[in-house]
Amino acid sequence: MSATAALNQKASVWGEYFSLNAWVLFAFSCVSYALVLHIQQKYVLTEQVYYNTLGEQLTIERIDAFIDKQNTWTWLRYFFIPVTLLFQTFLVSICLATGAILLDYKLKFSAIFAMVVKAAVIYAVGKLVYMMVVQFMDIQTIEDLIRADVFSLLGWVGKIPTWLYYPLSVVNVFEIVFWLLLAGGMSYLLQKHWTRMVGFVAATYGVGLLVWVLFIVFLQLNLQ
Repeated sequence: MSATAALNQKASVWGEYFSLNAWVLFAFSCVSYALVLHIQQKYVLTEQVYYNTLGEQLTIERIDAFIDKQNTWTWLRYFFIPVTLLFQTFLVSICLATGAILLDYKLKFSAIFAMVVKAAVIYAVGKLVYMMVVQFMDIQTIEDLIRADVFSLLGWVGKIPTWLYYPLSVVNVFEIVFWLLLAGGMSYLLQKHWTRMVGFVAATYGVGLLVWVLFIVFLQLNLQ
C-alpha cells in the first residue's frame, strides 16, 4: 500500500467521526453534563455529605441555609452548562487556530471550532463513567468525591496539599484521549498523518493547558 493510500485510509477512519454534526454532539455533551449534575446533586452530594464536610466549621442552621441556597440556584448551574462548554471549546480552538496561523495551515476557525466540539464529547463520556463509578463508592464528604476520580492521578496519590488537586486531576485518561482526538481531528482537516499532529496539539493546546493550570494554581495559592 502506498503512503498516499495509507494516509487516505487513515483520514477516512477519522472522517467517520469528524464528519458528524457538531451541534448534535454538542447537545449530547450538554445533556450528559446535566444528567451528571442531577445525579450528583440528588444521589451523591446528599445533606449528610454536607453535614460531614461542614459540620466542624458551621452550625446546623448555617449548613441548612447553605443547602437551601444550593437547591435554589441549581437551575442556574444547568443554564451555565452550554455557556461553559462553548467557552472551553473557544479557548481550545484559539490555541489550535494560533498554531495553524503560525504554520500557515489554511483552515477556517469555524472548522477548527466544530472539530473541537466533536473531540470534547470524550469529556462528557468521561463524566458519565466517573459518576457511574462513584455510585459504588462510600462518599462521606466532598473531599471523598473529589478524590474518588480513579481515572486521574488525583485518585491514586496519598495526602497532598489542596492546591495540587486540580493539576493532578487534569492528568487523566480522558484528557489523553482528548489529545488523540484533537490530533485526529487536525489530521482529518489537513489531510496529514495523525502522528504528525500529536506534536502540533502538544505545542498549541498543550501549552495553553499548562498556562491555564498554572493560572488556577496561582489563584488557589493567593486565595488561601
